[in-house]
Amino acid sequence: MNRSKTIISGYDDFSLTRAGILSECTRPSMAAGIKLREDISRLFPFINAAIENARWFTNPDYIQFSREEIQCTLHPDEVILMPFSSKGQALWYINDLVTYLNALYARKDALAPNYKKVARPVSTVDIYRLLPGTNCGACGFMTCLAFAAALGRHAAAPDQCPDFSTPLYQSATYPVLDRNGKLQSTISLEVTNRDSGSEPAKPENPVTGIETDLTDREIEVLQLMAEGATNTEIAVILSISPHTVKSHVVHIFNKLGVNDRTQAAVWATRHGIVYP
Repeated sequence: MNRSKTIISGYDDFSLTRAGILSECTRPSMAAGIKLREDISRLFPFINAAIENARWFTNPDYIQFSREEIQCTLHPDEVILMPFSSKGQALWYINDLVTYLNALYARKDALAPNYKKVARPVSTVDIYRLLPGTNCGACGFMTCLAFAAALGRHAAAPDQCPDFSTPLYQSATYPVLDRNGKLQSTISLEVTNRDSGSEPAKPENPVTGIETDLTDREIEVLQLMAEGATNTEIAVILSISPHTVKSHVVHIFNKLGVNDRTQAAVWATRHGIVYP
């Protein structure tokens, strides 16, 4: 293939790890990760234009889409894919995806790039805190945590839970069009819920006043880790690689002065980052 029309020359650091919780009733499910040799962020606008279900997120910058029933999360130089049932299936899919992305790059001049981005999705832990935690099954999911994960993926709606809190705000998204009626961007406006019966409460910040050097991402990893999530599960929820999760965990231990996940969870509970 002509190198001038190729954006991905290869990849390294292939990894395959268990994704989700296995039981006697479920088939093996694994997540695959690779490290790209190039930064492919310049391809994101064309993926956004060519793949109907693509969503380009900010902070951090990554794009996510589903292709042939595989969830694809592309960072500038990392890729996470799931689910797979075997190493052979994962490797075949990765090579096929690289071929597809290179072909897409080769015809980019024929595409109108789509620069629309959306805010990073709310974490599963934050959504879970809105739920009763009773695992009653009324929502159609076996556990509240599974329902929270589905809400984060937009695969479920809040009204499926009979005990879901009434929102303080309603949000509406409006299109911004040019003179020819073409979508240029969107604007989201929040409106106070007049039926709430009280003034909107300010959201609580669990780390206010805590002297810590933890970054926002490290706090998210700590929240999930304290909830009992494995590195692989954290990687899937936050759409980052298992290698990146491991690095965050090491930094968390060093900054908190703890030696293991249990000590980190205790610290997080004491300081209100997670609830006991």
